Amino acid sequence: MKAVFYITILFTLFSITSNFAQRLHCPGDECSFQPGDQVYLFGNDVKLRATPNTESKVLELLKIGEWVEIIEKTDFSWPYNGFDSPFYKVKYDTLTGYILGGLLSLERKTMDGTNYFFAYSKNNDALFLNIRNIKDGQYLEQKIPLDNSNISIKTHSGKGLPNLDGILLIDYFGEACGVESGGVYLFSYKNQLQKVAEFSQISDAGIFYRYEKFIFPDDDGGIPEKILFKKEQKQYLDEETLWTQTTMETRQLTWANGQLTPDYRDKSSD
Repeated sequence: MKAVFYITILFTLFSITSNFAQRLHCPGDECSFQPGDQVYLFGNDVKLRATPNTESKVLELLKIGEWVEIIEKTDFSWPYNGFDSPFYKVKYDTLTGYILGGLLSLERKTMDGTNYFFAYSKNNDALFLNIRNIKDGQYLEQKIPLDNSNISIKTHSGKGLPNLDGILLIDYFGEACGVESGGVYLFSYKNQLQKVAEFSQISDAGIFYRYEKFIFPDDDGGIPEKILFKKEQKQYLDEETLWTQTTMETRQLTWANGQLTPDYRDKSSD
């Protein structure tokens, strides 16, 4: 069906365009740090070692949030947080040494003066994004389950919502049919980051597509002090007769007292 083909192409182009300006992350070698990159520490009291192994001399202990410059990725690795993590040769001040890649943050994001750091972890087949931030001299950590390992991390202001310090979006990058291209929203509220909502954007040519989005007050079509949840889902029942079934949902949500209400997934919550 040509219509299905065009929908799939548009869906893929939308995903590519929305992610192009952002740094893409993945656990694979194709997303490795490159020479010259300035990379922040995700781990705390990280051992800068003289050689790329876990028994070598410790040159320095590095704190979370400090940065190093990547010199090269080595061929040596060590199991860490569910992955075979490579050692990187790095420069720290006047020292040159080696750090395990799993202890380096994918990047640093800042919201309302607070720095956030990110690293992957895996437990059996379950994949997570670990997020840390420093508060009162200590770091806080939470693990966000992921439906796609290919992500970009974006930050926004409150986007017109009251009583909100900022918005962090884990944006999935799905470049093939059947791969989740939605994402996860986390809100910064009273200096704490909390997972608030997930949305799905997925297409399988000739079978179905689902497209969900949240529209904030400052977005085009936004409503003052409200979040608009929209969902469109289409199922292709018979190709020969062009038989399709489409459903559309729209719902207004309110952010107040650290909660998003009503539950946009619960049809009985009104």
